[in-house]
Amino acid sequence: MKKSTMRCSKKIKYLFVTRGPGETSQARALAKFIFGKGGEIYFAPHQKITQSFLEKDKKDFKILSVERSKKLIRWDILIRKIKPDVLLLFNSKMWGWNRNFRETPPLPKPITVCIDSNWLFNERKYPWYPFVKWADKYLINIPKEIFTLGLRENGGNFIIPKNMQERIIPIGFIPSYKKPSLEKKLKIRKKYKIKKDEKFIFSYFSGFGAGHRTWAFDNLIRAVKILIKKGLKIKVIYIGPTKDLDQEKLKEHWLVLKPYLDIDEYYLTLASSDLIFQHQGLATLSQAISAQVPVIANVSRLSRERLQRIHFWEVGPFVKAGTCLMLHKSTPINEIAKKIEGLLYNLNERKRMQKFQKKYYIPGEERAYKIIKDLLTQTTN
Repeated sequence: MKKSTMRCSKKIKYLFVTRGPGETSQARALAKFIFGKGGEIYFAPHQKITQSFLEKDKKDFKILSVERSKKLIRWDILIRKIKPDVLLLFNSKMWGWNRNFRETPPLPKPITVCIDSNWLFNERKYPWYPFVKWADKYLINIPKEIFTLGLRENGGNFIIPKNMQERIIPIGFIPSYKKPSLEKKLKIRKKYKIKKDEKFIFSYFSGFGAGHRTWAFDNLIRAVKILIKKGLKIKVIYIGPTKDLDQEKLKEHWLVLKPYLDIDEYYLTLASSDLIFQHQGLATLSQAISAQVPVIANVSRLSRERLQRIHFWEVGPFVKAGTCLMLHKSTPINEIAKKIEGLLYNLNERKRMQKFQKKYYIPGEERAYKIIKDLLTQTTN
């Protein structure tokens, strides 16, 4: 009885391992939820840029500096040092490149949960995305209905091997942000001097995890210039690096540049916009759906290059569900401008997309926590 009481009172240690900004925003949302339930949180962000996103959390989380963290020896040392009860990998393909780590779990092995998207598991057909094979569960950061739309049997492109199906659970969106109040939105719009008759476009094209989509930035700027010449009043905020962008395009008076925003301000700014124009990133897309702001994903052109096809496949189910619009790298600029104008000014188009966004807005934090708790219970029993 005493042993059981000790187990119940023991604070559970959770080690969150992340790579880029998208994974870090997902991990932070789940970590905050679990911290609120009494968990002890350790955070190991791989990239320095993501460490800065966690400044506000130092009072609650133990932030670890982990360089070159794909090397097995560093993971073994870290896990032996922390002795986590639960290891969370965001996402498993990032840590699957090290063959030893992919094939052999650390000892003692903690309960291991991956938070993934649904295109990581076709290792035979797509060997360039290996995954950590000894994880206990793979929680798909997508609502079940959208996940199902992506499967080959339903007209999608994903084939989940039978030996993986039992360990894969679609859980909804993490992070599942709440829509901010009108007062907060107006404060953000005032901060960026958005006039009452102006439309506000939020844009992000990565530069850290997925690689910098400079062509998507060019597409947006060229399209908005067409609309402004028509007399439309638009302001664009771009979040991300500018070093490798066309410097002439950065001089537009209607363009606001921000190297990065912390995670909370990023979402609040996104949620205060009239339209989101992004690359294929699912973390930003899930935030757009949470905020119910119309969104365009400008993804790589479909070609023989295998990596480019992936981005069509992962965004495609969201398009089928009506939650976003997808344009290609090679979509004509006039057509891009037309789609932007429609989602900014056509009330029926906006409401139609927002209706589906609201339908598929399914918070994932609580379900993920319940699954982890069940795994812990099974282990202690």
